[in-house]
Amino acid sequence: MNEIAAALEATGLAQHLKTSRWTYPLVNAGHLLGIALLVGAIVPMDVAILRGRGTAAVRMLRPWAVAGFALAVVCGAMLFVTQATDYVTSDLYRLKMGLLVLLALNAAVHLRATAAGLRRAAVVSLVGWPTVLLLGRLVGYS
Repeated sequence: MNEIAAALEATGLAQHLKTSRWTYPLVNAGHLLGIALLVGAIVPMDVAILRGRGTAAVRMLRPWAVAGFALAVVCGAMLFVTQATDYVTSDLYRLKMGLLVLLALNAAVHLRATAAGLRRAAVVSLVGWPTVLLLGRLVGYS
């Protein structure tokens, strides 16, 4: 795994991000924008589901959540390659990514769940996404 991580760090993209005055900050800003779109859509959507008024909220907010998730993943992957060897050995990073995968699967529940299943998924989401955000911040300081 470390060999793959080292190879990623040696790519032209990683080198450009490490040395460019503007690209890394712009990609980082894109990552933050994606997170803001994702969480900014998910929280009101989950609250509406818990209040029993989720249908309209889900229809309106899901595209924003999906777009935010996609932007955060693409930009996050670009940021990852700059320090891949550090991240693959970080327990906090692995925990964050594992939880992120579980939350993505939880979001899939929204597509086919009963009312009770939707409420459970909303609670998991409301607890899980802030936890991912916290872990993401902690990774930067570990």
